[in-house]
Amino acid sequence: MSDQIFLSDEDVVSMAQDTNLTGASTSTGEELMETVVNLVFQNTSLQQDEAEAWAANGVNCKVLLTQGGGWQKGKIRIRFEFVPDKATPTKPLIPTNSSSPLDDLRSHLEV
Repeated sequence: MSDQIFLSDEDVVSMAQDTNLTGASTSTGEELMETVVNLVFQNTSLQQDEAEAWAANGVNCKVLLTQGGGWQKGKIRIRFEFVPDKATPTKPLIPTNSSSPLDDLRSHLEV
């Protein structure tokens, strides 16, 4: 799906309290990410700053994609993504109530 939205720290998410990582019915992106970082820190041998790196700038790594191309260096990081149930309507490039500079040319063409 291409209608994904990456949530910022200030975005508010509402969901059933028993499914929310924070245990609340609403949380900000920042609260959700802090909870994930704490879970990573508590359940691994990573130091706090190493766990925070997964959410901040990312962690250096190499990836070998199935499509080929060999190993690629980069970073991996945890992000929250929201995928709307309904596609977001797109705005037309040219407003329908304004005329295009090409309208005069089009009117002279026999297409």
